[in-house]
Amino acid sequence: MKKLLLIFSLIFIVNSCDDNMSYMENMNDFELIEAIANDPNKFEIDSVDIPRPSKVVVDSEYFDYMMLTAEISPEYGYQLSMGDMALDAGDITEVFFTKDGRKLGNREGMDDRKRHNKRCFKYVFPLSFSLGDTSYTVNDYSEFKEAMKAHYEETGERDKPAFTYPIQVQFGKDEEAEIVTLNSDEEHKQAFQACRGEEDDKKCFTFGFPVSFTMPDGSVLTAEDEKDLEEKMGAFYESYTGEKKRPEVVFPVDLVFEDGSTHTVNSHEEMKQAMKDNCGRSKGEDEGTEAEGGTRG
Repeated sequence: MKKLLLIFSLIFIVNSCDDNMSYMENMNDFELIEAIANDPNKFEIDSVDIPRPSKVVVDSEYFDYMMLTAEISPEYGYQLSMGDMALDAGDITEVFFTKDGRKLGNREGMDDRKRHNKRCFKYVFPLSFSLGDTSYTVNDYSEFKEAMKAHYEETGERDKPAFTYPIQVQFGKDEEAEIVTLNSDEEHKQAFQACRGEEDDKKCFTFGFPVSFTMPDGSVLTAEDEKDLEEKMGAFYESYTGEKKRPEVVFPVDLVFEDGSTHTVNSHEEMKQAMKDNCGRSKGEDEGTEAEGGTRG
């Protein structure tokens, strides 16, 4: 997977920290959401690596959304950016979870979805898509919503619309309107990200190879490059039937950061510190924030 190495770095951070989450006893949901949203050490992970309870929520409550990014705040929890593909098509929603996967929402009833100020884009109709085995062509948002509703009432399944590409979306309106043709789910995702001014790749570091891991059965796995690591890890867990434990990196290990610098770390604590120093938001952004005396929003 694309960010496998980044996910392993996350595993080591979590393993090296105190796993009790006593902070949750002193912070309400709103405070946790703000802490996650404003954590300068937050970084992107693969969507498949969010906690299982979070996946259940996404599948049941956000089935008609496209996951744009999944980020972790090592101290507080997860932030998912979701692009609405149906009822509020083109809108972006932020959803927050604790480290153990519980969905966060203000206990006093405040909406837990932190929406952007305006819709990202509009679909250009007619629009064709499928839900399960049924194909639809709709001519406006009302028909889009009716198709989603009818499919659920008929099948009881909350399916995500699979668009028939190419489709077109409109950014802006009136004289500033711009029509863009999308040819794939990846371009669809990029259209959402364009509204946020984000770069696709937030990969923090890779390991310097060769790198070794102590596996749950006590064996040592050594990989010569990223592809070799993915293949060997996949093969191990496909055949392993014992207790599901995370692999442990064998120290010392080299971390190669996106700016080309290399750091040798000898323990979990050194790895955690190296990631805090290098995996936050860009240095220029951090310095600008500090100079203004505020926090990143």
